[in-house]
Amino acid sequence: MSFKSQIICSTQTLVGASSTIKFFFSEALMGQHFQEVELESCEPEPGDLFLFKLRSPKAQWCGAHVGVYCGHGEIIHFEGRAPSNSGVQTLLGYCEGVVCKQGHRALQRSRELWRVLRRRGGVDPRVLESRIREAMDNDPPPYHPTSSNCVHFALNLLGVDSMSVDRNLTRD
Repeated sequence: MSFKSQIICSTQTLVGASSTIKFFFSEALMGQHFQEVELESCEPEPGDLFLFKLRSPKAQWCGAHVGVYCGHGEIIHFEGRAPSNSGVQTLLGYCEGVVCKQGHRALQRSRELWRVLRRRGGVDPRVLESRIREAMDNDPPPYHPTSSNCVHFALNLLGVDSMSVDRNLTRD
């Protein structure tokens, strides 16, 4: 890959990463599509977004991860699995996508829960169940940290167009 191509790829990666980061921090988006839920006062509902804080073991970097509550104590989420010998280039490029369903309490033990969001107007449980089944039955798409990540996966399950969310976020 030429130096110019690497710069263009890096710029696209930064722009995509910026829109994903804005998803987690944009109160305008949250107010438009979601409301925060306090789990101490109620139980999670199918379609709730669980946002987790992520930190590397040595706290050299941090990020966030999102999954969708399926009901029955389970969360479905999407993540990338890079080969063990990969470097930064693989982390900025595509790698194997993995769709997982885990118990929400087990997931909360392995990752720090940041917040829970509920889609305004709710979700149709039958449609959500159908999308979850489809995600579990089909081969997952390749994972990319900016263009095909856990945020895109979760918004797709909820029927929220991530492209319009990205456009709204870039205006903020």
